[in-house]
Amino acid sequence: MKNYLNKEEELRSVLEGNEKPFNIPSGYFEELPAKIMDQINAFPEYDNTSSVNPFNVPAGYFENLPSSLAEIIVNRKSRLESWLDRLLRPRIAIPIAFATIFFLAGLYFYKQKSIVIPPVQQLSADDLRNTNYLLTMDEYLFVDVLAGQKEVLSDKSIEQYLIDNNIELSQLENKL
Repeated sequence: MKNYLNKEEELRSVLEGNEKPFNIPSGYFEELPAKIMDQINAFPEYDNTSSVNPFNVPAGYFENLPSSLAEIIVNRKSRLESWLDRLLRPRIAIPIAFATIFFLAGLYFYKQKSIVIPPVQQLSADDLRNTNYLLTMDEYLFVDVLAGQKEVLSDKSIEQYLIDNNIELSQLENKL
């Protein structure tokens, strides 16, 4: 708590103008060029350094360079020519293995046949009689269904139907 009050007093004195927040030591700008020159002079003198090259080239290096490069290329080609070596590299073998696995799994699921057998519901004549569905049907619906059938009825089958259901020609004439 005391520390907080001290800081508050310092801020008030700065804001009132009693104290300057930034102070420059006296003679700072007069001494600055001399300090910079002293630091520059402290660097090593490059003119006085020895001219010894730390990098040495072995004797006959450039004369033997073409033959050594050719030897490296021949050795590398013979090693890379083997397709089995290429396939066994992990950066090639792992993607090929995953692609093969995904292909075979997809082929398995694609070729798998699924047979769906719908449940068969048996309706009896009593079930049909008790439903209201037959009451909503009219004879035009039956005519439309029969007209939509692709089966061609012969004259004899029509005559047989009329005989079996005791339908007389006069009844047909009245309807038409």
